[in-house]
Amino acid sequence: MSMFVPSMEINSSDLKNLIQFVFKNEKILKEFGGIKITLNSQCQLALKKRQISCICSTTQIITKISKDQLIYSVEKKEHTKKYVQQQFSITNEQTFWSVLKDSQNKWAHSSISRIKNQTLFYKKFSKDTFSIHSIPKQSLLQLGGKKVLDHIVSSLTRSNGPGGIYPLSNNEHELFSLIYHHQGGPRHWIIIPAYQREHLRRIINEENPLICLEHGQLLIDPLFLDKHHIKYHKLIQYPNQFVILSAGVLSQSFTEDSSWSESISFALPS
Repeated sequence: MSMFVPSMEINSSDLKNLIQFVFKNEKILKEFGGIKITLNSQCQLALKKRQISCICSTTQIITKISKDQLIYSVEKKEHTKKYVQQQFSITNEQTFWSVLKDSQNKWAHSSISRIKNQTLFYKKFSKDTFSIHSIPKQSLLQLGGKKVLDHIVSSLTRSNGPGGIYPLSNNEHELFSLIYHHQGGPRHWIIIPAYQREHLRRIINEENPLICLEHGQLLIDPLFLDKHHIKYHKLIQYPNQFVILSAGVLSQSFTEDSSWSESISFALPS
């Protein structure tokens, strides 16, 4: 029960008024839970040329919750030497899920690193270029003034190798998310719209009451969603593309290779 989310190409005018563009497409956004945005040749981004060094000292421990359920626990461990990281080649969605199904009950590989207080977008930029830092001020969050806006900062993440997992995450009910793919391998997304959330929660509670959707450490095989008729949508995000996630959605993703992404939250009129 899945299909790909809509992909929309925008020009420089749309990019400068991105929140207005998203608001115009809010009905589609809520139906699918997300949209992908590609940029035409006119669009200019206020990107830094220098790279940020990232030394990975974390490992993701992936554990099958049970043999019968296609649900995994993804736990990040700091400086762990207990597990030897497993390296594997990811070329598409099929190989990723096959590796998980055929793996041991517990295994380890390179993790996702969150780089604090860093950004690959300039915070000061010309009116002819776009920076992710302009988004909160364009949105409804501006009504909260400096006190609110100072708390809305971008999050820069790096996938440190093939199969880097972004576990199931909960988009807050009031906030939307904008995610930009800076560089690296494709990122494969599964997005569960807000209106499917309670259906999924009920199914999971019936099978295993100990599983919590919001604890940020789950990875769900789409075959589980198909089995229980949970509607979800897919997308593949490449470098220089944006993904917009609607408020209240659940989303998870993995990368084919090392990559950099940056995200920020914003609000629209309800």
